[in-house]
Amino acid sequence: MAATYNREQIRAALAQTDPALSFYLDLDSGNVVRIDENDSSPANVQLGEQVMEGYGDRYRYIPGGNPSADDAAVAAWIEAEGL
Repeated sequence: MAATYNREQIRAALAQTDPALSFYLDLDSGNVVRIDENDSSPANVQLGEQVMEGYGDRYRYIPGGNPSADDAAVAAWIEAEGL
């Protein structure tokens, strides 16, 4: 059974250039989780801890920095992650 991932959210994460933001694909929901590294609110800290606890199994890091990310970039990232 192939999982369904929100490709538009992945594309937007790949295109992100703000170094204070980190993005992770939640393999359970198929959605992208955003963590603001400058946000010390309890909710953001808890989310960050949850992601780190499930990193590799449930969450996969999405590197940004490609402002021209397109469908091919999304497909390449998914394939590189073995998904």
